[in-house]
Formats: sequence, structure tokens, C-alpha cells
Amino acid sequence: MKMPVAPVKISYTNPIKEWYETNTQTLQSNNIKGKYEKGMLISISNNHLYHNELVKDFKELYISFLIALTGKKISKWDVRQLQGGWEGDRVKLPTREGLLKLIANKTPVMLCGVHNYKKDDIISRGKEYCHSHFYIYNADCYLPTNPVELRDKEDKIERHLARYTNLRKRVQGIIRITPVGTGVYQYTDKVSPTTLYEYLQSPITSPQENNVINYIANNRHLPQVQYPLTFIYLNKKL
Repeated sequence: MKMPVAPVKISYTNPIKEWYETNTQTLQSNNIKGKYEKGMLISISNNHLYHNELVKDFKELYISFLIALTGKKISKWDVRQLQGGWEGDRVKLPTREGLLKLIANKTPVMLCGVHNYKKDDIISRGKEYCHSHFYIYNADCYLPTNPVELRDKEDKIERHLARYTNLRKRVQGIIRITPVGTGVYQYTDKVSPTTLYEYLQSPITSPQENNVINYIANNRHLPQVQYPLTFIYLNKKL
């Protein structure tokens, strides 16, 4: 048997990364990055609500967010909600390929978590009232780049979510919208379409990692109760 003159070069590819790059348009420039490129964190200081009361409104909250973001009507029958377990995996996600297809279709996805207030917090009044946190990825596809227009859009999102605070009127600072990958998480929140699946699985695979997903997953004021997380997405193109 005659051996080849030169060694055969064997290359390895990431099939997920390859699929994404084949099925999405490449951006013309990566020099200007959007404020919410790595995701958006929404925190709501809910008033006198318990865990179960918050969770039952998560799907409606997601719909309200999409309406504020895009102005399009959304049917609740097109929204899918995956609930993590009290025992076993606290995060339930679509398949890796399914999640990547959602991102390629420019579908915002949302991971929802619940925290207890401190018992001595004036909002808690000694009871086990809770508040909510939401990580949204892919919202940047629908956000303006102009700072003034972006602030108007952020304000619109806050107005649409105000109904979920359980307050009679809108109060400044009750809803906080912040970009992911800044501050203490500047170097630890490494999020991209091809790494999003692993990032969302952080509470299962790397619970000690210092990132926003583990922050949402950790009910630090009542550590003996760690609530399951909720994953929500639109099951059709916007």
C-alpha cells in the first residue's frame, strides 16, 4: 500500500456554530456592539406577592414584553413555557439545536426566577413575600441604537410591565432594566448565540460560577428554598 506523500490534515468543526453561521446573516461590522448584546436583566420589586402568584403571570409578562418591544400582537397559544423541577434539574430548556434556531429566527427568549425579600425588609413586612428577575436574550434585535430612542423603548417596556408589580400606580425604580455583561459580571458573562445553551444551564453545570444566571437562580435570602426556574419563548417567528 502506497502511503500519501504528505500527511492528511484532519479538521474538527463545531456543528452548532457551523449551523448558526450558515443560517444567519453575518453582521457587516463588529466594532459597534449593542448595549444589550449579551442580554437584558429585568428586576421587579413586586409588592406583597408570593412565589406561586408571580409564576402564574410569567407567560403574560413575556407577552407584554414582546408587545412593548415590537408592537406586534402575540397570542398566548404561540408562547411555550418550560418549568424546571423542584427535584432534579431546576432549569428546563429546548434542545441545543432548538434554542439556536430560536436565536437565528430573532426570537427573544426569557429565563425567569423568583427571590424572597429579606424578612426584615420593609417590603417583606416579616412575611415570605417575593420579587422576580428575568434574563432576556435576543431583545437587541428589536432595539434602536440611538440613545434617546433606546431610552424611550426602555421606558415603554417599564410601562408595559408595571401591571405586574401589584402596585396601584407606577413608582420610580420598582422596575430596573440593566444590560448583562457589565459591572461585576463584565468578565464572567460570556454570552453568544453558540454559548447561550451552556450559559442558561449554569445552575446545573457550574452553580459556583459568578454570572447573572446563577444570580437569578440563587434565592440567597431564604437559601433553604431554591425555586425552580421558568424558560419562556415564542414558538413562531415574530
